[in-house]
Amino acid sequence: MKKITILTLFILAFSSLEAQIILPEFNDKPAYFDSKYNKLIELEKSQYNTMAKAKGLFKAEGGFFLNGSSSSVKIAMQNELRFIVKVLPSIDPTSVLDFVKFEVRDDKRVFITTKAKATSTSTSFEKINYQVEKIKEGYYYLVVKELNKGEYFFGSNDFMFAFSID
Repeated sequence: MKKITILTLFILAFSSLEAQIILPEFNDKPAYFDSKYNKLIELEKSQYNTMAKAKGLFKAEGGFFLNGSSSSVKIAMQNELRFIVKVLPSIDPTSVLDFVKFEVRDDKRVFITTKAKATSTSTSFEKINYQVEKIKEGYYYLVVKELNKGEYFFGSNDFMFAFSID
């Protein structure tokens, strides 16, 4: 009888831990999950600002930028970071959100998507892989491991959600 009672309490304890996780309200808006304080921290949200810049006579580049050399949202460097996102049911978060590192130039955070030369144009950029762990239907952890110090963002179709790793 004791074993059944202990097992029941154990199961209830784990199920209540999951119920205590604060979940985001809006779709496609990732937030950092601070497990130490069990709270969500909203990321710096911005629309895409486009840029195009000539680099000499025969070269150019284009992409997006955010003003300021650093995000107002600071996250301490850790081995693993967890973000939580709400998406429509049966949608893979990796198909909605790209994860990318900014390049800091002067007083801007820049994300270059296109480089052109006199004879060619390339439109590729390097995404950072992240793992997805289901919390419950429509809610997922976005797990990023071993990030270096720098400026990063999750990008959806409409917005950039930026943060700094210190």
